[in-house]
Amino acid sequence: MDYATVVERLAPCGLDCSRCVYYAKSDVKMHAAELKQALTDYEKVVPAHAKAVAPVLAGYDTFKAILDHFAAGECVTCRKGAPCFEFCAARTCHKDKGVDFCFQCAEFPCKKNHYPGSLDRRWREFGARMKEVGVERFYEEYRQRPRYE
Repeated sequence: MDYATVVERLAPCGLDCSRCVYYAKSDVKMHAAELKQALTDYEKVVPAHAKAVAPVLAGYDTFKAILDHFAAGECVTCRKGAPCFEFCAARTCHKDKGVDFCFQCAEFPCKKNHYPGSLDRRWREFGARMKEVGVERFYEEYRQRPRYE
């Protein structure tokens, strides 16, 4: 995959926006919308199915609300102005520094970002790995990992 495409898909911090449940063009959104379409009017038979076939369907309303939530993803990424994480300095700082990713800045890892817990660990890990192997190779490796760790 070429560098420009990777820049489109990864946030400046290194998180994969293209696989985020809130991203407007994500697979999650697309599959959720397809599943919603396939289940059109299913709620009409849920009570009977819940009673006769699958008691778990008694929670169908909750499932439907979650599916609606995933199908509604509208984030355009922080590179294009989405607010994302309010505590994230990278969403604007990368523009000020003239870099695509945090690791490309001489100050990386800086004290501007105050990521909580595992997000801080991943930011540092992703930046170090991109610096070591390059953005394109990092992205190919990262695509093999779960998006949410």
